[in-house]
Amino acid sequence: MKKLIAVAIFVAFGAASVTFAGTRVNIKDSEQAAAEADMHLRYDHPKTQVVPNDQLKVVVTRDVIMHSCCMPPSLVVSGKITNVSDKPIDYVRLHFAFEDNSGKILHGESLYNHHAESLSDDPYIQKILNEKPHFDPILPGQTDSFGFSISCTELPVFSKVELFSNDIKQ
Repeated sequence: MKKLIAVAIFVAFGAASVTFAGTRVNIKDSEQAAAEADMHLRYDHPKTQVVPNDQLKVVVTRDVIMHSCCMPPSLVVSGKITNVSDKPIDYVRLHFAFEDNSGKILHGESLYNHHAESLSDDPYIQKILNEKPHFDPILPGQTDSFGFSISCTELPVFSKVELFSNDIKQ
């Protein structure tokens, strides 16, 4: 019996050594690790969290920090909103809340859906464009889009971004 156990242990160690002999551990050099850390620092940020709404389905399709040679980096968030209610929605005002770890709102921004963007024009812009604020209603089941961009230099250090869509006009 002892010989059988000894042979089994010998075979097990032999199989294990063949298995582990091909294992390789890749060690990153310091330049590669620094480049990856810089990449995370430049492009990584807390992603936008959509606060649910029973009248709208909001989907964030893009949430990135864009870099350019000529401008400071910008946070760009875009997406789609779908009317899931049984009534038309005239327009939606979306609110972004940038929060710290404790949930305190550090900064806020708002915008209208694309079919109602002219509602945010000031009187001077209305005069230049020679138009009055207008909107195209979002019918039940219909989808519209939104787009938001802000320079990262205007934002405080934040740990959470929430997107509220509860400011609806029907």
